[in-house]
Amino acid sequence: MIVREYRGLIVDIKEEILETENKEVPTKRKASKMSRSRKLRMAIIILEILVILFEGAVLYVVKKLDRVQKVAISVDELQENISAEVKANAESGQMKGYTNIALFGVDTRTGDLENNTRSDTILIASINNSTKEVKLVSVYRDTYLNLGNDSYNKANSAYAQGGPTQAINMLNMNLDLNITDFITVGFEGLVDVIDALGGIDLELTDAEVKHLNDYQKIMARQQGKEYIAVTQSGYQHLNGLQATAYCRIRYTSGDDFKRTERQRIVLEKVFEAASKASLSELNAIIDAVTDEIYTSLSTSEILGYVSNITSYSIVDTTGIPNSDMRTGATLGRKGSCVVPVTLEANVIWLHEYLFGEENYSPSSKVLEYSEKIQADSGYTLDEDGNVVSGYYKNTNNTTTTTSTQTTTPSTTQEETTDPYAGLMSMIDPHTGGVVWYDPYTGAVIDPATGQPTGAMADPATGNVVYPGESSSQGTQSTTPDATTTDPNAATAAPADPNAAAQTPTDPNAVPADPNAAPAADPNATPSQTPVTP
Repeated sequence: MIVREYRGLIVDIKEEILETENKEVPTKRKASKMSRSRKLRMAIIILEILVILFEGAVLYVVKKLDRVQKVAISVDELQENISAEVKANAESGQMKGYTNIALFGVDTRTGDLENNTRSDTILIASINNSTKEVKLVSVYRDTYLNLGNDSYNKANSAYAQGGPTQAINMLNMNLDLNITDFITVGFEGLVDVIDALGGIDLELTDAEVKHLNDYQKIMARQQGKEYIAVTQSGYQHLNGLQATAYCRIRYTSGDDFKRTERQRIVLEKVFEAASKASLSELNAIIDAVTDEIYTSLSTSEILGYVSNITSYSIVDTTGIPNSDMRTGATLGRKGSCVVPVTLEANVIWLHEYLFGEENYSPSSKVLEYSEKIQADSGYTLDEDGNVVSGYYKNTNNTTTTTSTQTTTPSTTQEETTDPYAGLMSMIDPHTGGVVWYDPYTGAVIDPATGQPTGAMADPATGNVVYPGESSSQGTQSTTPDATTTDPNAATAAPADPNAAAQTPTDPNAVPADPNAAPAADPNATPSQTPVTP
């Protein structure tokens, strides 16, 4: 576009020169006209040189962007999973004029951005094409949804099972959206982008400083980068490693919900810095991310967004399920999940939030998925919009009345009632006892009820955090073990699920045989084998 404008200007100037030379002018003005003509010719030469340089710069940038890992996902396959109601809405309804793009952040350190890794971050960027206003919506990774293949599990499982195509299908099917493009970034990509921008400013709490440093110690070893400790809370200027570690924190008040909020804060800061970046900084960003992102966007589409970045603005961010329409529940071997209560109500809310669509009517498919999630979890909304609970799906639990007698059939449970299914365990360094926690949220779970206790377990550092207690009583800091590569990794899992609090074991002990029979002694030391969620 800019090249065309330059060339148009040159044509206009040339026409003006010709027009000037062909005019009959008085002799006394001839010298000044010739002088003006020479100046215009010189201007044309300079502009032509600038155009050549500009075209060369564009080709240079395009060549760089061509190195970005691209995938031609099947739009036809995606379209098959977009409901007829949504297609009509996008063509002539409230969704018309919006572009929705899926953003995935994956917990990978090997460059495998395509699949075989859970999406640590799931975001929807909704762009109003007229106003250039952008809204960001986090989809909580533990949200219990249809994974795009009529199986139900945590939302982040979709990317691991079928890469971005299945993850996009999952978003479109559950939320009545029409996404056909995505961008995936690994941890190292975010680190390098922030470093290329010269860092960002974030406000930190004391608790965040501690966990941020714990995470970046691990990441520094994994990525071969320098570890620079953050020494105090308040507003701090963070480098890429520090800011990315901040994004990963989930062991403070608010757990995973607060973690996704941190991710959106960092994205806003990155966007703000990029929109003010110099050409050299933008060039550094392109250099940083070309090998570390995976996308369906073409080079021209990427260039279009980058060249117009100052036109866009992030106006609001949030997460789904909405805070008033969600709850937590341990759903058998699927572990501790975030339950949308109900999915139907959340989709109605989402469409009003993104597209200003009041009284949205969800598609028949969303209604079907909503009923399934409600049946599996037992949670729904009452007439006042409050979350009301059941637990497992109970069948045949209605009372049948006949003319002669009343019978109450026995209640059966479709889900396993193993209270430890999907959980992992570790030793509380403060009490020496075993605590059970959800490996995805870090929340300590009471197996007797399946509900969070309020404590948070962090196997990366060996800490168990009890909100409300002093740090000397509720936590115990340890330096991450050099062999630890994943802060979500589990430690010990007791052989006897009814065992009492036990003496801590050596965290470096040789793992026990996962097929060994349970220990007869109820006070036996737990094995090192994690229970697979």
